[in-house]
Amino acid sequence: MLATIFAMTAPNTATAEEPAAAKKTPASEISATSTQEPSDAQTPAESTAEQKTLKIPLTEVIGTAANALDHVPGSGKVVTSESIEQNHRLTINEALREVPGVHVRDEDGLGIRPNIGIRGLDPTRSRKVHIMEDGVPIMLMPYGDPSSYYFPPIFRFDRIEVLKGSGQLLYGPQTIGGVMNFITRMPSTTPEGHFQVWGGNLNYLNTHFDYGGTWGKSGYLIDYTHSQMDTPRFTNIRAKIDDLTFKTVQELSDRTQITGKFNYYRENSGIGYQGLTQAEWATRGEERQTSFINDNFDFMRLGYHVAVNHMFTANLTSTTNLFGHYISRDWSRQSTLDAVSFGSNALPAATVAAEPANTRYTNEREYWVWGIEPRFHYIHSLLGIKAEADFGARYMFEQSDRKQLRNLVSGIGSPSSCAGVIGGTPSNNSCVGENNKRTTNAYAFFAQERLFLGPFTLTPGFRVEHISYDQDNRLASVNNGTGAYAKTTFTKVLPGAGITYSPLKDHTLFFGAHRGMSPPQVSDAISLTTNQPADLGPELSWTYELGARGNLTPWAGYAITGFQMDFDNQIISQSVAGGTGATLTSAGRTQHRGAEVALRIDALDAVTDRNDQEDVTLDFNYTWVAQADFKETRNSSLSASALLSGEATTLSVSGNRLPYSPEHLITAGIGYANRGFSFGPFNARIETQCISDQFADDRNTVIPTPSGQRGLIRGWCMLNASINQHVKKIHTTFFFTGKNMLDHDVIMDRSRGIYPGLPALWQAGAKWTF
Repeated sequence: MLATIFAMTAPNTATAEEPAAAKKTPASEISATSTQEPSDAQTPAESTAEQKTLKIPLTEVIGTAANALDHVPGSGKVVTSESIEQNHRLTINEALREVPGVHVRDEDGLGIRPNIGIRGLDPTRSRKVHIMEDGVPIMLMPYGDPSSYYFPPIFRFDRIEVLKGSGQLLYGPQTIGGVMNFITRMPSTTPEGHFQVWGGNLNYLNTHFDYGGTWGKSGYLIDYTHSQMDTPRFTNIRAKIDDLTFKTVQELSDRTQITGKFNYYRENSGIGYQGLTQAEWATRGEERQTSFINDNFDFMRLGYHVAVNHMFTANLTSTTNLFGHYISRDWSRQSTLDAVSFGSNALPAATVAAEPANTRYTNEREYWVWGIEPRFHYIHSLLGIKAEADFGARYMFEQSDRKQLRNLVSGIGSPSSCAGVIGGTPSNNSCVGENNKRTTNAYAFFAQERLFLGPFTLTPGFRVEHISYDQDNRLASVNNGTGAYAKTTFTKVLPGAGITYSPLKDHTLFFGAHRGMSPPQVSDAISLTTNQPADLGPELSWTYELGARGNLTPWAGYAITGFQMDFDNQIISQSVAGGTGATLTSAGRTQHRGAEVALRIDALDAVTDRNDQEDVTLDFNYTWVAQADFKETRNSSLSASALLSGEATTLSVSGNRLPYSPEHLITAGIGYANRGFSFGPFNARIETQCISDQFADDRNTVIPTPSGQRGLIRGWCMLNASINQHVKKIHTTFFFTGKNMLDHDVIMDRSRGIYPGLPALWQAGAKWTF
């Protein structure tokens, strides 16, 4: 039903269902932001021949049930498979912009390193969002370094769940902005495969293959994606990605099921960090070029996830997740001439050209992460009141080995002269810029009770996080050759509660409040050069939501949410506070306040009798971040090189707007579908995605500095469209899509210089089902 768009229940398990044949559904039953997917109709004989659907262990944060949001005090949305596939979302950035409250800042144009913010929070490296795949965290180190240097390709997702409000206390450790759960495809009931290929300008080529099915009580699925293209940011830089996933489902008994998933991901690209100066942006021409052509990013991830579902009784079930990954990331980059320090992309404010120096460095990283998390769902009665409880615990281990190798002679060759000093204690510190090991041991316990009191539902809950960090700096230059080792531990209790009230059928009012936390990174919690913990502790907030949702008529649905977030000590990137690097700093007390609106209308049903062959749908998603400000005494202090002539070294920024927090976000579209064509269903959609002005620094600088790293980022709108025609006779869908069709040339980011936005992209392809 339409309400599923904004659903927010949190069942612990789900049963995979076979996709229904394309058919007319009322607006109140459509859970997509686009029209239904074209597919071949199923005959009665085929239907009766169907075998029993497997029960699949799956941790969801929203779910797909028709009544998913009825008793949940908060906001959320599901980006459905129809929206992802029929709109041919090129990147996760594009898909998430249809979710109210979500701001995604482009970095590479490919969505492989997205910067996701929610309700005005700093989007840098998506550190304020808890990101999961099939219910388990997938970032580098979810506690100690949750940076989004890795992101799965959108082409293997079935749907995306975005949850905000007190319900996110069941997940973590990041609980201040929201939780995103990317659900991958499951084995189909009957064996089926797909092969899709499409291409376009910028030498874009993408192939996707999947095949799977169910045989007896076993299901299997293999999924492979290969994509390559010239990067939208700079067309003389190339990127290539391979992603391979194998999944199996085994129904051991009516009470016990197990799912195993194994993934290999590899990125090889020339993407670096250095952006353009203001002069380079003004003279860039049609071909976007960079002088940093010898950068190389080599990233490999091996991941696994085993989920076991067991039904103890009809009222008590559990899902236990065992998960982990190994990551190897080698990023070799040319140094920047005139940078404020070696390895930095920060330029003096007056710099007019960013040029590569005759030196380079390689940041070698390895990550080992694993965890185990049992979750329970218990249906019971409390003092005669019908109730449901969700509770569980989790242990996670994280470790990273970080090295920086330097070549002080050439900007092209590898830093081979440093290779011999890494095995033991480094001795040649002109070659080794970093050599440390970071470890996390984290324990969490969470519980939420839902009490049903007629039209009211009360939902109290809490989360406890106990986190232990330690860091071993093995550089010989520290503490007279002894290095530096330190550790720190902290424990936080995070309460929350909410209430829903349904005075009328198809209408729900809700309110929620919860304590949010985002732990500091290891590097910010422990000093690299002393044996003492650093001052930067966990980020804490109180979040409040008040809203209403429902169906005004069978063909019109709505969701309206007001929100406020009060931070004790919001952490922001130091780079957006003056371009001085990638470290983080406390912004002190901040406040975010605003509203979100989502509307969807089935226009044909509004003016005609029901038509089972056609749909015209309109959707509108709007976010107003009215306030995202520094609230207490706060000064911005910049080094001399970051200042222009006449600028003060220290300046009060109290009351200023937080960087990268646009006030207005809009995604709106209209879709048309026709299932009456004899040769196969047709659908098309056109949409616009808009973002208002935003500041790039805490001083709210408007006139850009010559370096391009401070200054106003003007708002923009992009027009996208997609067309799909399914041909039943050959089981193939042909499609055409356009991104930024008016070719608006915009600035997306100034953190490390100017990053251009996505240029006009035109793509065409076909998907064959067999």
